[in-house]
Amino acid sequence: MLEVITVFIILILCLYHYWKSRPCASNFPGPAGIPLFGVFFNVDLNRLHLKLYEWTLIYGNIFQFSVFGKSYISLNSADVIRDVLGLEPNATITASREPSFFGEYCLENYSDIVFSPYDEEWARRRKIGHQLLHTYGVGMHFLEDEILQKLADMKQFIRENEGKDLDPHDMVEEFLFKNLSSLVAGTTDPQLQRLMKEVDENANEIASPMVDLIFRMFPFLRFLPLSVARKPSLVKFCMDEMLKIIKELTNEGNIERGIYYELKNAKERHGLHFTDNHIKAILVNIIGAGFLTSRGTLMSLILLLAKHPKIQTKIQSEIDDVIGEREAHIKDRNSCPLTEAVILETLRYISHAPLAIPHYTSEDCIISGRTVGKGTTIITNLWTNNHSDEWHDPFVFRPERFMDDSGLLLPATHPTRKRLLVFGFGKRACLGEVFAKNRTFLFLATMMQTCIIRKPLREELSDLDPRMMMPGVVLQPPPYKVQFKLRERVL
Repeated sequence: MLEVITVFIILILCLYHYWKSRPCASNFPGPAGIPLFGVFFNVDLNRLHLKLYEWTLIYGNIFQFSVFGKSYISLNSADVIRDVLGLEPNATITASREPSFFGEYCLENYSDIVFSPYDEEWARRRKIGHQLLHTYGVGMHFLEDEILQKLADMKQFIRENEGKDLDPHDMVEEFLFKNLSSLVAGTTDPQLQRLMKEVDENANEIASPMVDLIFRMFPFLRFLPLSVARKPSLVKFCMDEMLKIIKELTNEGNIERGIYYELKNAKERHGLHFTDNHIKAILVNIIGAGFLTSRGTLMSLILLLAKHPKIQTKIQSEIDDVIGEREAHIKDRNSCPLTEAVILETLRYISHAPLAIPHYTSEDCIISGRTVGKGTTIITNLWTNNHSDEWHDPFVFRPERFMDDSGLLLPATHPTRKRLLVFGFGKRACLGEVFAKNRTFLFLATMMQTCIIRKPLREELSDLDPRMMMPGVVLQPPPYKVQFKLRERVL
């Protein structure tokens, strides 16, 4: 009897949500689904990007679908994404975010930058965030020495574990969290790093579009005895503890650097006051951008190089010629076209943020000649764009896609480079793109100076098929093991 009542209540809530949230029809092609539920029963909630990839082959570069009466429009090619998100008036109309359980509950009523709606307050926050990440991104020499110190720890780990079959995730995570802790708090602390990991991994699961939709429709689910139901409260608890530790570390150490220090003193430095809720929420944004995205990239790089020893040898030759035995620096990027091409191809191949963060129409607009109603969710389908047939063998890892016949990196204006979209596009593009690419280059160059990555001796090294990566807002490669062999020239 209880089960019947529960199903009845859910159906009533679905019906209410359907009539409350349905926007103006846009008449794009797309899967019809079934009344009330839409395509809910046709998709894997954790792998929506794979279903959108299938639907693109049927319905084209723009299509629509609905879930529980909520309308979604999927943009599936670089040209369409650039037109809709980059040209006014749609660039502004689609720059908002849909109401989300994660933004409202976990991020203190949209006190952040990534999930908050498009308004003047958001614009001021983003401007400050851009200024901070400009300091720590393009002007990354402020943190370059610290990053190189963390990479020295990585080299020591490789020396101590040479010739062993091992999973490199501990090495990668330690590097990223030490670096991220320094970026956020101006210092490193094991407990802070642990809390950052708890926040990021749990947020990665509950912030995915379909999971968030279920929590938004049925917020009472977080009180049920289910593992996923406990994650929102765990995220909030870890956020509070994280801020508490950062305050203790910075106050006791009289630390006057790091993003927390900048946000705390934003009134004097930038003319904008940030409350503790703002600071917590923005730090979660930065941690999310700085850990799982980079973890997925670096772990994928190691696996791909183990699978492609010839590419690895070519990178090492380039690094030896350009950098030699000294430490790598950001300025070396411009002189290492193959290394850059490998990074770009890795980002394309894995498309670690397959659907980015959905956009939301703040008013009615016209897209491709059709009316799209206010309150429609716009999905930037980066996964399909980066694996379309235009790439020719899109599920083959081939860095030379991004190089010309003379071995130089294709310019950013080249059609191939413009087709690549990894960090979103438009007013909501990821603020940390430059920082992420710089850090990835330093990691890869230092590793290639230090060691040769080999297949393990005691087990098979599986192929990295991006379609089989572990799901979430940010995709991750499945666990694997490799071996590290020191090169004769070790710094």
